[in-house]
Amino acid sequence: MARRASRSKKIDTRTEEEAQESRGARLTYGGPWAVVLGGYLPVELAHVALEGNPTTLALAALGVAGTGTAVARLMSHIDNKAKRPKDQRVWHQVNTGAVTAAATLGTVVGVDSAATAGAWFLGGVGMAAANNLWSKFYKAGSEKNASKWEKLESEIGLAKQELEDAKSNGKGTVVAKVRAKDGATADELARKIPALASVLRLGQGRITHTVNDDDSGDITMRVQVADLLKEGFSWPGPSAFGTSFGDSPLNLGRYEDGETLKVNLPGVLRDPQELRNGNVEHAIAQGTNGAGKTQGNCILVGDASTRSEVSIIIINCSKFQQDYGHVRHAADMVIQTEAEARRFFKQLHTVIKARADYLGSKGLSKWKPGCGLNFLMIIGEEAADFADGEAYSKVLRTLRSTGGWFESSIQRATHDQMDTTARSNHPAGMAYGLTDGSEAQYILPPEAIEAGAFPGWGNRKPGYLYAAGMGIKEDRWAVVARTYNADRAQLAAAVTAGMNVRTPMDEVTAGAFGALWTNRTTFTTPLLEADDDAELPQEPHHPAPPVTSQSTEAAPAPAYGTDEDDDEDEAMALDAEEINELIAKETEDLDGELQKILDSDPEPGEYDHLSVEQEIEAPADDAPVFDLPGACADEDKLSSDDARDRIFAQLDKWVREGKDSFQPKDLNHIWMRVDLEEPRSWWNRLRTRLLKDGVISKDESEEGYGSYDLIRSPLAEGNGE
Repeated sequence: MARRASRSKKIDTRTEEEAQESRGARLTYGGPWAVVLGGYLPVELAHVALEGNPTTLALAALGVAGTGTAVARLMSHIDNKAKRPKDQRVWHQVNTGAVTAAATLGTVVGVDSAATAGAWFLGGVGMAAANNLWSKFYKAGSEKNASKWEKLESEIGLAKQELEDAKSNGKGTVVAKVRAKDGATADELARKIPALASVLRLGQGRITHTVNDDDSGDITMRVQVADLLKEGFSWPGPSAFGTSFGDSPLNLGRYEDGETLKVNLPGVLRDPQELRNGNVEHAIAQGTNGAGKTQGNCILVGDASTRSEVSIIIINCSKFQQDYGHVRHAADMVIQTEAEARRFFKQLHTVIKARADYLGSKGLSKWKPGCGLNFLMIIGEEAADFADGEAYSKVLRTLRSTGGWFESSIQRATHDQMDTTARSNHPAGMAYGLTDGSEAQYILPPEAIEAGAFPGWGNRKPGYLYAAGMGIKEDRWAVVARTYNADRAQLAAAVTAGMNVRTPMDEVTAGAFGALWTNRTTFTTPLLEADDDAELPQEPHHPAPPVTSQSTEAAPAPAYGTDEDDDEDEAMALDAEEINELIAKETEDLDGELQKILDSDPEPGEYDHLSVEQEIEAPADDAPVFDLPGACADEDKLSSDDARDRIFAQLDKWVREGKDSFQPKDLNHIWMRVDLEEPRSWWNRLRTRLLKDGVISKDESEEGYGSYDLIRSPLAEGNGE
């Protein structure tokens, strides 16, 4: 018995998934037949029970029809939520309608006659067979016809990200609204974007997303399925010729969806054109060599040069003529050496203070069009040449509110190329092509990186960039753009035409720049390829001295170093290391001079007969006496006031002649004649005061060790105690 029982027992080796699939198949194929065969008896019984009462029969028929209609509506809702294909939704409605019609008619007329019973079974068999055929053959076809999003739900796990709406702009861009449900987040979608791009056969950075600030589950996904920037767009010319710089944005290029890339540099515009109207945002333009940064800057310069109320300053310590020769006549000031750049940034602090005082006197908290000052647009090429100085960082902190925008153009904005504090003072960024696209994080806001911005195309796509800040709306920060294709001659012609509408540098700013402005080099003609055979010399331009300056004779000398009683006290406060360095430097210079005298040997062989054992003859009475440097006859000594006046006059002369640096030994012939017991202490005290007042500054470059930059004349108005 036990053996027979064990033989009759069946072991089910199917998995739970297979068992569930088997039950689903029985329901799918057997369900229609069960409705046809099982529905006949209830319908006939209802007819027999109600045929004697017409009113009740009519109400029952209406109830069956209404129930069927409600079931059809419910089925339609379920199909829409499940995002089933259109033909499947239609088939479900046909089935629901057929069952409702058959049940209603059967209840009214009955299915007991040969005609009605035949109609019931013939129609039912046909519908059941049709359902079986549909279920058998539509399943394989549905996988091919299903939407791409349904495939993605199963392939890369996007089941919790519901696609609500997707629209194409007809320019290669699809914008889709995605709803995160069941606790899903935008970060989960962001992590799936690389896989999504792979499935859709798109390049990295072609899919970006933004999140609604008020609803973290409301996500807008942007898919660029075609690159419409390959051919580029020709520069259309000045965007607003002859208007104020504070009237409207500058046009830089086009986005990949056809929109114009506009930038709001002054922050305050009369017509912002949907750009945020607020503060000035300094920018870093980062990109590998050949990525198109300079071309983009030239377009900005060309457009700005056709406006009024703006002054353009270009810093390029490497190759100004090569990069900006065709638009060089747009610049009110050009800085072409690292020494000039250092002096410029130091002098710019004086300019910022003068402009701030002017705006304050007008009751203004920041620059605005028509205030009387030109907006300063400063382009700094190859920023690695000057981006490590303290003066540079300070300028970025203070320039903004006085009406100035600074762009630092650099290949890599890493900490070894640019001070991190200075980098943080650039709220805006223009990320051109990078060898490593992840380095865009140095200049683009986190929102742009999280949205998918990745400029990893190197220099293979010159002019392509992501732009953030400068008034641009946040949802455009991760949209690829490209600068215009601007012909050099076309830009040159625009700058030349703009010279008729540009506003000259305002007197407040020009006066604050002092000798740096007076001795600047400017250009009135472009440098184009056709002019290679012609000599185009630099054209120094010397404007009339600003009203803030005075002549040497009229300027009262500041009373530096007149208190002789505190010589010893102030000398003790000097930096011992600095004094030692100065002594060592001067000693080295003296040794050099002596060696030159020895090398020249004016009396060859005169002392060859001398030896250590022999005594040297005493010099003749009329032999010349060698005076050590610094020794001075009493009648040639100077009072501290006279020495100070002579030093100030010498510094003033150097400034007016364009000399921008000096060494202390250049003034030895003056300060060493001071009629004091310790003339060096007096000079050190005077030099410290000049440093404090910003007349001079230490040369921070390696080659300029021990030298001082001349910032302004000590006789200019405003210098005092």
